Amino acid sequence: MKSYILAITVTMFLSALFAFQNIGDVTVKFLIFEKIFPQGVWEVFVFSAGAAIMWVFSIFSIVEVKNNQKDKIKKVEEKVTNLENENKKLLETIVLLKSATGAENASSEPTVDENTNTNTMAE
Repeated sequence: MKSYILAITVTMFLSALFAFQNIGDVTVKFLIFEKIFPQGVWEVFVFSAGAAIMWVFSIFSIVEVKNNQKDKIKKVEEKVTNLENENKKLLETIVLLKSATGAENASSEPTVDENTNTNTMAE
């Protein structure tokens, strides 16, 4: 921010110096407008108007870039959400497969009959 203020200050100083050194009168005609200004004042005015117009256009450019970035962020967030949902479904499928496999393993694992102390297969 300090460099921006410094740049404006230097530009204002140079513009004032330019206007002071170019004090000859110039007739300015535009459409129905006609006025006599000192040359330096006129040129500083035109430069300032051009800078202001470019500043306005740069604001439109910044808004356009921000909107594009918002669109990209929205697409990425949607993709992340879809991937999270897919991950959740895959994890649920893995849990179901493990529980189904665990049930099969549990039925085929030998069990110890406490009364006879012998191993038997569960049916």
